[in-house]
Amino acid sequence: MKSTIYLFIFYLFPLTINSQSIQGVIYDAESKLKDIKVSNISKQITTYSDDAGNFSINASVNDTLVFYSLFYEQKKQVITKVDFENKMVIELKKIMNNLDEVVVNDHSKTKAFDAEEYTTDLKVQITEDIKNNPHLYGQAPSYGLDFIGIASLIVKLFKKDKVKPDVIEPINYKQLDSLFSKDKFLNDKFLVNELKIPLEYKPLFFEYCEAQNMNGTFLNEANNMFLLEELFKYSKAFKTFLSDYEQGKIKE
Repeated sequence: MKSTIYLFIFYLFPLTINSQSIQGVIYDAESKLKDIKVSNISKQITTYSDDAGNFSINASVNDTLVFYSLFYEQKKQVITKVDFENKMVIELKKIMNNLDEVVVNDHSKTKAFDAEEYTTDLKVQITEDIKNNPHLYGQAPSYGLDFIGIASLIVKLFKKDKVKPDVIEPINYKQLDSLFSKDKFLNDKFLVNELKIPLEYKPLFFEYCEAQNMNGTFLNEANNMFLLEELFKYSKAFKTFLSDYEQGKIKE
């Protein structure tokens, strides 16, 4: 019996010492990168880089690590013994859009619609839609947020400035809803997993995005990178908006 146990330990021991935590840092040409997905595809485990670009993941010699982010070229690296002796340094390259940079100046920047004309019935419409189609808005979390109150605040975002008749039309709610219903990439899974927006807040998030007057040309397939940047930016702002509302920092 003892010989069997020793034999088992003998075979197990090399596996234990060959698999250990590997440390590294990820950066681009400008700075260290946070929230980069790091996957050991040999062991099917995943982690993310922290705010300082550092990561730690279990690995063995000859394992393959994959470094991935929406805005950077994917990079693969096969682990060697040297990687355990020194901290890995991973450089990622940004995905470059071949189109000329879109410059938005004061003349072409899309601004909110005429406050007197456009917002008169918007609050009523949102409120009625929540009442008539509660299934689209889901259940509020247990701590309870007032959807109608939040909608009222979103309406106020339309009143900041007036629109010029010759500017590019901004992206509206219906366009976002249609996009997330049909697109293979921009869908509910992307909303929840990447943008970190709970599904029950989807309609309110689209209302919030409409109020930000995103450039309508970003819906063109060639401008997808610009649209992604806007969605990530406004998803963070929306979550801050909800948090401030919950804490009473924003009043109707």
